[in-house]
Amino acid sequence: MIHTSDALHVGAVKVNEDFGSWLRKVRLEKRWTQRTLAARSGLSLGYISSVENGKRKPKTSSLVALAQALDVPYAQALQSAGYLDDGLVLFAHRLRTTRTSLGMTVDALASLCGVSSKTLERWESSPKSWPSEQTLAKLAAALTVSIEYLRGQSDATANYPIDLQDILEQPDLTYNGVMLNPEQLKFVRDFLQGVIQLSTHQAPASPQKRPRNRK
Repeated sequence: MIHTSDALHVGAVKVNEDFGSWLRKVRLEKRWTQRTLAARSGLSLGYISSVENGKRKPKTSSLVALAQALDVPYAQALQSAGYLDDGLVLFAHRLRTTRTSLGMTVDALASLCGVSSKTLERWESSPKSWPSEQTLAKLAAALTVSIEYLRGQSDATANYPIDLQDILEQPDLTYNGVMLNPEQLKFVRDFLQGVIQLSTHQAPASPQKRPRNRK
């Protein structure tokens, strides 16, 4: 019979062994020795050896050095070390790639969503927990994707169909990551109001021309 504490220890050892195998695999793909990795990461040879053998779980600070030395995503290293679940890794990846594809800076997206740039950077690199539902909705709206896409529940990037009324109720709107000024905002809202009116009221019939009397 395995006690709870023993089970936790067994689980931790399994994670350490899995990360050690992953680290060794990535290192060998580069044809590096442990000594080479130690030199490039600034970590000791003994430390690299103990991590690869599953005897030691790397700290997050060491993971940064290893990820940079091996040129792999930090989130991937965190996941392999058991610090992240698959959902958060995918969230970090989609958040970062969607933002950069729009040409939006970290500061711009953080400002739109009412969070600090440091918080957003953490979500893009090493999220340890999910944003609140409200913040997740703001992120999705700013990036013009669905919440389900950010959560990894759907591969469809767009949140269709979009209700025009939802857009009209937004206090602020952006285009390509740039906040619209009051004049632009009014123009967009007036235009959308016109579209809504056309869709809810039948347009008046065009007046028919009277036939000319032939002499």
